[in-house]
Amino acid sequence: MGNDNSALYRWIKNIASFSEAERKAWGAPVKITPPVAAAQPAATAKAEEKPVAKPATPQSKPAKPVTPPAKPVAAPAKADADDDVDLFGEVTEEEKQAEEARKKAEADKKAAKKAVIAKSSILIDIKPWDDTTDLKELVGKLHAVQKDGLVWGDHKLVPVAFGVKKLQQLIVIEDDKVSSDDLEETITGFEDYVQSMDIVAWNKI
Repeated sequence: MGNDNSALYRWIKNIASFSEAERKAWGAPVKITPPVAAAQPAATAKAEEKPVAKPATPQSKPAKPVTPPAKPVAAPAKADADDDVDLFGEVTEEEKQAEEARKKAEADKKAAKKAVIAKSSILIDIKPWDDTTDLKELVGKLHAVQKDGLVWGDHKLVPVAFGVKKLQQLIVIEDDKVSSDDLEETITGFEDYVQSMDIVAWNKI
């Protein structure tokens, strides 16, 4: 212990040789831990040891405060597919009119593509029984017959011989609705007036 005291005395004397200004330049005082007794167990000595702070130098600068890293901002949850989101914006009046015009054009185009109804123009000769047959009355009865796909056209009385005349009748039919058999049945059904009938001309229109 005597050696320790002498060493301490020399250290204090050495420190005292510096001026007060020089000692201030050293920085903060350093705390010296007294030596541990030799008889103390090694484990206890280590537990009581404290770290010795290094003397600050005049050139040292205060450490910059460490800024903790910013916490990541959670990304907004992705909208569900079922959310009512208008992806295309509000439909304007001009867009509505354009859509209506497009639909109308398509409808007109489809109507124009419809199958053309097949029709025929038929000229028929109708022969009476004799010259006493009232053909004008027969025309009235024939034209009174209404059938889907049958249109009665012009007619005229044509002389045959010996004062006998025949009725020449123009008829327009829709081929899918009226057949030649239908015409013959309709005309010859007035058997008190009609002796026979002949198709003079049949033209597709």
